[in-house]
Amino acid sequence: MKFAFFSVTLLASGIAAAATPVNGWYSGAFGGYTHLNGNVSKNILGFQFDNVDYESGFNAGLRLGYQSNPMRFELEYTYLRANTQSFQVDFIDQTGVSGNTTANIGMFNIYYDFPDVILPTISPFVGAGVGYAYIQTSLNSTGPFGVTLFDDQQNAFAYQGTAGLTFNFAENWALNAAYRYLATASSGNFGRTLQAHMGSAGVIYRFDNCNYK
Repeated sequence: MKFAFFSVTLLASGIAAAATPVNGWYSGAFGGYTHLNGNVSKNILGFQFDNVDYESGFNAGLRLGYQSNPMRFELEYTYLRANTQSFQVDFIDQTGVSGNTTANIGMFNIYYDFPDVILPTISPFVGAGVGYAYIQTSLNSTGPFGVTLFDDQQNAFAYQGTAGLTFNFAENWALNAAYRYLATASSGNFGRTLQAHMGSAGVIYRFDNCNYK
């Protein structure tokens, strides 16, 4: 009985110590999986580049924000990359394919947290953001009728929506996992907008002057 009482007391104190933060500055880093939809549909010198597929890619980034429970306001940088798997020229599958798409993305995000919905230490959240993306795409092949090269870049307005969970495991530390859908508003030089589906996990550090429940 004494051991059981001690265990319950220890668990309760741990939950209290890792309570949901009410306000304060935080920083974080994250990384994970990226799936890119085909972003090229363009005619160059009479040749139609289209039907691009990408291999599984990755994303990584940093964030800095301020939490005023239940809202968060955040600046976020994301780098993403996916290698080219296949594409067509004039609807003919290319061989010896190489290339990739990369993007450097800066966003301003607003989140809404739902504290105490699951556990005191776990908060679901939803969010949305707007920003700017610099995108580079290369599509290269060696056949079937010779060498083909496509290389272009563009800047574009970007927007995203996200949902996930935050686990506040210590007073100044938390882990989170999230899904994000990010897209550009214009097709620009590529003929299609960039659309990225991202799953990521990250760590958050809250600075010492945070206030807690």
